[in-house]
Amino acid sequence: MLMKLDTSWLIFALVAVTMIAYILSLGLDAAMKDDGFGAMGNAMIITAAFFGTIYLANQRGVRFSSLTEGGTAGLGGAFAALLVLVIAKAVLRRLS
Repeated sequence: MLMKLDTSWLIFALVAVTMIAYILSLGLDAAMKDDGFGAMGNAMIITAAFFGTIYLANQRGVRFSSLTEGGTAGLGGAFAALLVLVIAKAVLRRLS
């Protein structure tokens, strides 16, 4: 899915996902406060995990037939990665 995009569409997708991730991260930062990674940190995690999920799914042979399927998979992977990192941070903060 990502490999078939030309440069302009890939940049457009990166900018759109980054903008949406930042807006979501502002709300997450207000809700999580010290348990999160800040607005920019959360946005970077969400953006990287979104594209990473789609890339890894494509490498494993999963082909998304529509943009909705790819977006849903990417969003699910992004929030799963954020959840794992927040839990890891919480465990490390409580153990040290």
